[in-house]
Amino acid sequence: MINVRLAPGLRPLDDRELRRWVRAVVGTQDGVQHVYAEVGAEGADLVLFVSASTQAAAHAAARRVVTRSLRVESLRGWVIRDFTND
Repeated sequence: MINVRLAPGLRPLDDRELRRWVRAVVGTQDGVQHVYAEVGAEGADLVLFVSASTQAAAHAAARRVVTRSLRVESLRGWVIRDFTND
């Protein structure tokens, strides 16, 4: 499980929209099993459940997915504020 906190972007999103954009960029090689998102006034919290051979590989896959998703036009201006593993 990888927790990501995002700082707000140029336009507001809801939980469902953020999950949809993140899942849209997930590839089979990423090992992402589930995406949870909760958007609030301060930004958004993402939790990615990633299947990988090591914790470091899961963390790297989650970072790739989140970085890739932030290139989507609808997520323009959103940035990673914090990235942690649990």
